[in-house]
Amino acid sequence: MKRSAAILSVGNEVLRGSAVNTNAAFLGRELTNLGFEVVSHGVCADSKEAIRFRLGEVIRRADVIIMTGGLGPTPDDVTREGIAAHFKVPLIFSPTHYRRLEKIYKRYGKRIPRLVKQEAFYPKNAKPLVNRFGIALGFSIQAQKNLVIALPGVPSELENMYFDVVLPVLKKQFPELRSIPKLVARMTGISEPDVMKKLGKDFFNAPFDFGIYPSAGEIAIRILAESSTILSAVKKKIAARLKDRIYAWNETPLSSVIGNILIKKKRTLAVAESCTGGLLASRITACPGSSAYFRGATVAYHPAIKKLLGVPEDLIKKYGEVSPQVAVELAKWVRVRMGSDYGIGVTGIAGPGGGSAKKPVGLVYIALASSDARPQVWKFNFWGERHQVQARAVAKALECLWRKIR
Repeated sequence: MKRSAAILSVGNEVLRGSAVNTNAAFLGRELTNLGFEVVSHGVCADSKEAIRFRLGEVIRRADVIIMTGGLGPTPDDVTREGIAAHFKVPLIFSPTHYRRLEKIYKRYGKRIPRLVKQEAFYPKNAKPLVNRFGIALGFSIQAQKNLVIALPGVPSELENMYFDVVLPVLKKQFPELRSIPKLVARMTGISEPDVMKKLGKDFFNAPFDFGIYPSAGEIAIRILAESSTILSAVKKKIAARLKDRIYAWNETPLSSVIGNILIKKKRTLAVAESCTGGLLASRITACPGSSAYFRGATVAYHPAIKKLLGVPEDLIKKYGEVSPQVAVELAKWVRVRMGSDYGIGVTGIAGPGGGSAKKPVGLVYIALASSDARPQVWKFNFWGERHQVQARAVAKALECLWRKIR
């Protein structure tokens, strides 16, 4: 029998859009990988009555309900009270957890605030789940056929607690769970409609769950199937029809794939950015171990900084900051200055202002210089708002480098 799971996030900040609900995405992905059918994602206000009511709704639909948020020490943290109200039980105090909190504060030379005592309470019918990554106490409740789990809303704490204490509980209580075979294909330099066109109608002849997820300059396909044989056949079709676009058969980002290639080939990289404002360097350095191949970056935003890097002043005056010539000089000089094998130069107009008829908003030049070939430069016209133009320029710069070194 397929087991079902529901996710209920508590927090006015999520309802009002002040915070992005990354917890729901994380839990949905992990629970699906574990073998659950996730039947509901919900968001609830910081209200005892709202929590009680929404828990009553979802508990009828799912075997496992994971609630996030509202376990802190402030007056709006009422998840404990709402859950206790649903089960009609009182809250009880945990001296053990409170002593742990005292030790944490003592370690930093502070006395424990009175408000923090609230975090040592939990519903009487619950089992505490120790949070080794923060101070909010989690807990689980076995209610007939349902399992309710409450976790703190801080994403890092929630994710660590999931692997530390929640996953063992789920595996023990539901030993029959089996992960559904999954296939991931990540691509770059192709649009969603073109992916579908290349796959063709006959691609969907076999029974599987298909999802396609576009982002700036990239596409991810995720497929679930009951049979590994089906996935194997599907993978062959994808490889044959999209082989020149696929950079990974897993969730590895393109920047990490590039890093692995550079390490294998013992090559290094440096970048000089203008319109992307450091976003390219940020994507590269987000990968663990990037110090092995990434020499550094400069955000050459002002003409004077481009000149300091090595771009000739008369060249900037003749062609303008946004030009293929300046992009090439940025790539050449950052490579020379930082002693790297490859150099990337990016210059463009991210908008919303600054464009003209000859050089519209969204115009970006990307250049790639290397120690073993003449520099290459590409012209792109990206659409969208400022952050979209920047994100697409970064994705395209990574794609250009990947195609050069793969």
